[in-house]
Amino acid sequence: MRTLLVAACLLALGVAANKPVVYDPDPTQPGAGTLTGETWGKIGPTAAIRLTRIDDATRSRFVHARAGLETDPFATSPDHPTGFFSFHVLVENLSETRMVFQPQACRLVTSWMDSAGPIDLPMIVTAFQINDREPPKNIERIRGAIIDGEVVLGPGEKRDGLLIYKAIDPQTKKYHVDVSATLTDGSAFGFTAFYKKRKQP
Repeated sequence: MRTLLVAACLLALGVAANKPVVYDPDPTQPGAGTLTGETWGKIGPTAAIRLTRIDDATRSRFVHARAGLETDPFATSPDHPTGFFSFHVLVENLSETRMVFQPQACRLVTSWMDSAGPIDLPMIVTAFQINDREPPKNIERIRGAIIDGEVVLGPGEKRDGLLIYKAIDPQTKKYHVDVSATLTDGSAFGFTAFYKKRKQP
């Protein structure tokens, strides 16, 4: 009842609660991958990469299933107040002799030109240490869920996992994530996933 009364008072005063910032995919930008729902992708004759934005609940389930951790460190990390952006990436070598995927090359870049790579295990441990807290037990198992380090794929091999980034300043109007792998001949194979801030009504 009290909650309803407060909401009614705010409405009467013309005060609207702060709405969460939402970023929508923007496939109209040059260099953008093919977008299907929340999944960006590029499929070529010899390789394929897909990137899917996921919510916190999906991320936690994935961490539990892949890493066997009861606690999602991205839900309990001391530097969590601004949240995280979570993505699932799938890299497939369809016929290349050798295909290399470097997660730290997958940069998240804002409209202010701030750039950051995905969070790895050392960054997670450091975040807890800075805040004088012990990392979750068996935290090293998180490497079973996140892509943490170079991945080399032979013909017919594939690898999937999470790319987790610290959430950006909510004043940022847009951001993008560059996703690519290196093919046998040294050429880059990838795309850019673009997002733009949804206008508040």
